Amino acid sequence: MNLRPAFVLALSASACLAAEITRGPYLQVARQDGITIVWRTEGELANPKVNYSQDGKVESGTCSGPAILERSGLSGAPQGAFQYEATISGLLPGTTYRYDILDGAKALTGSGPEYRFTTHPPTGKPTPARIWVVGDSGTGEAHQMLVHRAMVAYTEETKRPLDLYLHVGDMAYGQGTDAQFQTKFFKPYKDTLRNTVCWASMGNHEGHSSNGLKGVGPFFDAYVCPVKGEAGGVPSGSESYYSFDHGDIHFICLNSHDIDRSPQGEMAKWLVRDLAAAESRWIIGFWHHPPYTKGTHNSDTETQLVEMRESIMPILENGGVDLVLSGHSHIYERSMLIDGAYTTPTTAKGVVLDDGDGKPDGDGAYKKSEATTPHNGTVALVTGHGGALGRNNMGISPVMRSIVLDHGSTLIDIDGDTLTGVMLDLRGKERDRFAIVKRGTVKQSVVENPWTPDDSTAERTGAGVLGAPKTVADAEEARKAGKRNVPGLMPKETREIIPRHAQWDYLADGDEPETEMWTQLGFDPRQEGWKPGTAGFGYGDGDDRTELKDMQGNFTTIYIRREFEIPPGTDLKRLGLLINYDDAFVLHMNGKELLSKGVVRGKDGRTKVEKHEASGAEYFSLAEFAGAFREGKNIIALEGHNSGKDSSDLSLDPALLLETGE
Repeated sequence: MNLRPAFVLALSASACLAAEITRGPYLQVARQDGITIVWRTEGELANPKVNYSQDGKVESGTCSGPAILERSGLSGAPQGAFQYEATISGLLPGTTYRYDILDGAKALTGSGPEYRFTTHPPTGKPTPARIWVVGDSGTGEAHQMLVHRAMVAYTEETKRPLDLYLHVGDMAYGQGTDAQFQTKFFKPYKDTLRNTVCWASMGNHEGHSSNGLKGVGPFFDAYVCPVKGEAGGVPSGSESYYSFDHGDIHFICLNSHDIDRSPQGEMAKWLVRDLAAAESRWIIGFWHHPPYTKGTHNSDTETQLVEMRESIMPILENGGVDLVLSGHSHIYERSMLIDGAYTTPTTAKGVVLDDGDGKPDGDGAYKKSEATTPHNGTVALVTGHGGALGRNNMGISPVMRSIVLDHGSTLIDIDGDTLTGVMLDLRGKERDRFAIVKRGTVKQSVVENPWTPDDSTAERTGAGVLGAPKTVADAEEARKAGKRNVPGLMPKETREIIPRHAQWDYLADGDEPETEMWTQLGFDPRQEGWKPGTAGFGYGDGDDRTELKDMQGNFTTIYIRREFEIPPGTDLKRLGLLINYDDAFVLHMNGKELLSKGVVRGKDGRTKVEKHEASGAEYFSLAEFAGAFREGKNIIALEGHNSGKDSSDLSLDPALLLETGE
């Protein structure tokens, strides 16, 4: 990567005229007296500058020359891409400014009100703040857009715009490449990013292309982080973790993915120093891997999650943290007021300080001391449902008070001594509300027999869930399919639409597909990290064409998909599935679930898998599902399930046939 001040540029006039903004502009590192504005162009600018003026005033300033850093040779960026980072200083705190970006006299942005920024209020000054928190959003698909739109509509309806935007990671599925950042983060959120700083933590998907220890890759190209304490807090010296202040709120961003998470690590040592220096009324921590979850991930069994709970949470709670925000698990989960929940597995015994619902119109807000006090109670919140979504197969975390399995995001409003959190779903409906009030002195005590969450705690709609029916009619069809479809006699005369031992794309690494789009046309398996393989898939029998050597003992499910053609004039009622399987499978066609053999999904979203030995191919007529097929391009997708991680074998070997006899 090349860096140089923008004032040393020398270009031909024709090259200058060709340069246009391809990313941004977007805001970074807001602080009391300044901000950084970032944009990219295709082609180099001759004389980049930013004009800015205080909202409603004529006097203006200009940022140019050495205050604008030019970067090229960015990780995976298109040839000829240049990034400009304009650092504006000497501004008034808590003040709104308009801005324009130019190349010499040529305007590169419009002059509308959306091109604005607001500097942070003075540190320690109580100032109302609205914070948008979203995680695991970067699918680039409809649910992501709807979640964003719902937030925008809510802020307009309540006449309260955003002050800050926190992203808790996985904003660019599936590998966190520069191109995926462009299409799945910067494009969908461009209107918000023009006037609201996004403070981001790195997710595991960004970790495929970026290195937190070295601070290199598309993630670190995209974000400018306050490593020198320029936005408040103790300098971290690392773009992987940092802190900043907004009025009387102190924010701490951590790297839970690829940085040492032990108490002896540099991140933990810095965290201790930063908390000791913090003087704000409110302390909020955010990162990717949740310390408590039973959604699509299990905080009792996964290393990064366990270490954040066992090693980092004690430091935060000793420093008086009020709220911790995370993603990774594609669900919304919100805890009771807790302290000291560090053991593995997580238990509610001896850690719940208030087992109420936290709702202002219910059991009441959680109460804490006004002054920052060690171990005075924390609310842990998982908001990893901003675009991706999955089934809740892990059970119920004992410290959770609210669980919602639907797409959405979280809005946090802080005004003086009160913090209010709202979970807003993709339709704009409020699905959870809680509050924390910090007033006077509150001496906490442990609730001996705290309220216990159970299956009824979880509010699930099934909307957007992988493979879930989207309507009541679809749900009824899926229910019937699971009961009435049993293997039948193999037709005497058939033609192969998809032959046995055909090439498929497959995902077998312990993760679920990030969205239901894997069952539909338009999904790019290569971009999402899927591999090509030959059916059958499995292990343990010695007859698998694609052997899943890492599956036994580690995970139970494989996902496969294939695009295929149905010729015009085909009698769709004569199609059938020939499959050899062990233990169970689910068949999807063009985004619709058709067959579920041995996979029983309860109303609570949990999955039970029945055992079944692969004793030869079985035939399932698909006549009743003719409406799911179409002439031309189709997508067939299957889930292959094992009854347990320690199962001795797995087989998934499908073919699609067309009956041709009389």
